[in-house]
Amino acid sequence: MRALKALVIGMGVLIAAGLITVVVTIADRTLDGGGPPTEAALAIPPGAEVLETALDGGRIALRLRLPGGAQAIHVFDLATGERVATARVDGGG
Repeated sequence: MRALKALVIGMGVLIAAGLITVVVTIADRTLDGGGPPTEAALAIPPGAEVLETALDGGRIALRLRLPGGAQAIHVFDLATGERVATARVDGGG
């Protein structure tokens, strides 16, 4: 009987700890803003035209038409506004 009582008390403590963890996690995610900033300054080459954008978490990819007609893809970190990758698109052919 004592073992059963100890088991029930232990399980009650585990349930309470789990519930507290869930509540704290939900509160933390809702209070910190929950995502990338709503405004970031991105430096693209002068005269470039944005053809397409794509978001992925905290990053944005811009497909650009550069002066002279060439195309490039620039990937920016939205939190810092820094360019993290660049790829030139070759038309081939």
